[in-house]
Amino acid sequence: DAGYPVGILIAPVIFVDNWKKLYKDLVIYLNKKLSEKAKEVIFFEVIFMTYSFIHNAINTEAFPNSPALMNKELMKSRGKGKYTYKNELKAEGTLYISSLLKKYFKDNEIKYIV
Repeated sequence: DAGYPVGILIAPVIFVDNWKKLYKDLVIYLNKKLSEKAKEVIFFEVIFMTYSFIHNAINTEAFPNSPALMNKELMKSRGKGKYTYKNELKAEGTLYISSLLKKYFKDNEIKYIV
C-alpha cells in the first residue's frame, strides 16, 4: 500500500512576465524534492487566478510596491466586478501546465485545471 492520496494544488496560476519558466521551475523543483513514496500517491489540481476590484483595492493598499495583477488586456469580465483570464490565454496555460505535469509526473493524475 502506497498510502493515502495527497493533492498538490497549484493556485492561483498567474500570467506574469516569464510565467512559463517560473511554472516549469516549480514543477521541476517538486519532481526533485518529493520522495518516490510521495510521487506514488499525489495528484494535482490547478486553478487560474480570478480577480476582482476588491482584491485589487486590498492588494494595492496592503502591498503598494507589488506588481499589479489586474490586467484588463489579459482578462475578461465574469460579472459583478470579477475578472478571469481570456479563453485563449487560459487555453495556452492549461496546455502548457498539463504538458509539464505529464512530463515530470507521468503516472500522476491531474484532477482538474480550471
